[in-house]
Amino acid sequence: LIVTVAVFLFGLSTCISWSYYGDRSIQYLLGTKAVLPYRIVYVFFVFVGAQLSLSLVWDYGDLALGLMAVPNLLAVILMAGRVKKMTKDYYK
Repeated sequence: LIVTVAVFLFGLSTCISWSYYGDRSIQYLLGTKAVLPYRIVYVFFVFVGAQLSLSLVWDYGDLALGLMAVPNLLAVILMAGRVKKMTKDYYK
């Protein structure tokens, strides 16, 4: 019973925190008017994720995390020269 309650609370807190982080990101990137459509899409995908098979949901999550690495790697490559210069300036 304790493990069941703990897993439920962990899942609930994860849904709430990811919703909030996405909400703030959408507001920063697209403005306040985009928050409500984001929330609707988020709730829709939470519902869809609860209905699909576990392996399909994990596969989609793995794909999404892998795709998030692309812009991060691009930023690291593009910012490498600036970081090197700032590091040299810092240690002078």
